Amino acid sequence: MRRTGSAGRNAGPAPPGRGSSAGERLGGGLTRLARAFAMAGGMLLVGIVGMTVASVLGRFLFGVPIPGDYELTELACGIAVFAFFPYCHATNANIVVDFFTSRLRPRASAVLDAVHSVAFTIMASLIAWRLLVGGTRKLEDGETTLFLAIPIHSAYFAALVAAGLLAAVSILVLCRRLQALRR
Repeated sequence: MRRTGSAGRNAGPAPPGRGSSAGERLGGGLTRLARAFAMAGGMLLVGIVGMTVASVLGRFLFGVPIPGDYELTELACGIAVFAFFPYCHATNANIVVDFFTSRLRPRASAVLDAVHSVAFTIMASLIAWRLLVGGTRKLEDGETTLFLAIPIHSAYFAALVAAGLLAAVSILVLCRRLQALRR
């Protein structure tokens, strides 16, 4: 098992430079946006860790935890996870188990990468679509969390934005894989 990255066989996107094509600029913009989402997800998790520490200390020292800390943790962690996916995929930082494929010829490996990208793009789009459907249903139902009455649809729609970005990044990666096959 190995982690692909800039040194792996499936190197991530090159940064756009002067004279780069519109596609390269779009790819660079999507990668920067994905990085911003990942940073926001990281800050969200740091905030949740801080809140959890404060809640535990409040419970231990004063017998009073932060009300709804479980609800906030649940919602924020779900959103943060979706915020990390686009950058991970844009930089090709996914874990790859290549036990059976490590000895493939470069052309066969490129074909396999393209097939994987097609499947990943379909799955990312399917996830985004289902988040839209689920969020819409939660909005119509008016469902909220138990203690803080936070509307559940807000978490769905926040995750939907990140899933939409993942679908866009997946299309970008697929296009790059198809370009690599033409070479």
